[in-house]
Amino acid sequence: MNLPKLATTEWLSEVIDMTITTNGNAFRIKRIEREAQALLERARQQPELCWLILAFTAFLRGDRGQCIRCIEAAHALAKHDVMILGNAASLLNNIGMPRLAVEYARRAVLNAGDDARFKVNAARVLFGALHFEDAANIVHSRENHSALTEVDAFFVSMEGILGRLQSAEIAIELRLALLESAIAAICEEECVIRQTTVVVYPDHSMRYELFVDQSASRCATVNFAIADTLTERFENAHPEAITFACRPFASYIPAGVSIEVER
Repeated sequence: MNLPKLATTEWLSEVIDMTITTNGNAFRIKRIEREAQALLERARQQPELCWLILAFTAFLRGDRGQCIRCIEAAHALAKHDVMILGNAASLLNNIGMPRLAVEYARRAVLNAGDDARFKVNAARVLFGALHFEDAANIVHSRENHSALTEVDAFFVSMEGILGRLQSAEIAIELRLALLESAIAAICEEECVIRQTTVVVYPDHSMRYELFVDQSASRCATVNFAIADTLTERFENAHPEAITFACRPFASYIPAGVSIEVER
C-alpha cells in the first residue's frame, strides 16, 4: 500500500535534483514521466504529487505549456500544500512566467506557517521575479533570517538594489513590463526559456539572464530582438539600471538553490 507514496517521493527527488543540477537524463525523464502518468491513470494515492512530477518532467523537456498545465492540475488538488506551491513558483519563474510565479510564491508564504525554509524559498522566487520589496520583507524578518544559507548571499545587496531602483523610479510594474517584453521577444523568436537568473553588479545595477537551448550566435540575434522590442515599447527602458540578456542554456551555472520535497 505504501509503494505509490515511496515511488512518487523518489521520482520527485530525482527530477528536482536534475532540475537543480541541470544534469537531466532524457531516458530517465521519459521513464519517470511514463510511470507517473500510469500511476495517475490507476487513480492511486497522491495524484497531486504525480502532477507535480509531470510538471518537472515537462520543464526538463522544455515543454513550457505542459509544465504550466501540470502545475495547475497539482494546485487544483492541493491548494494549500506549501511544498507544491513552492515548487510551482520556482518552476514558473524558471520558464519565464514571473507574474504567475509571484502568485504561487505569495500563496506559499501564506501557507508556510512557522516554517521559515519555505518562506525563504518563496523570497528567492520573488527576487527572481524582480519583486525585491516583497523578498526583503520576508528575509528581514527575524524568524526567517535563521533559514538563510550560503546561497542566499544575494539578499545582502537588497538595500542597494532597492535604492538604485527607487532613485531611477523603476517601480515593480515597470520592472515586470520590461521583463515580460523581453520574454515576449524571446518567444517571438521561437526560443524556449529553460532557466532565468538575476546578476547583480557592485553598483547595484543588474542583468536579467534568460537561458535558451540555442547557440551563442543565435542568442546574439535574439538579444538584438530584445533591444528592439524594449526600444519600441518604452520611452526609457532604463538600461543603466537593468538589462536583459538571452544566453545559451549550455552556459548556465546552477545556483544551488534547494527546493523542499517533503512537507
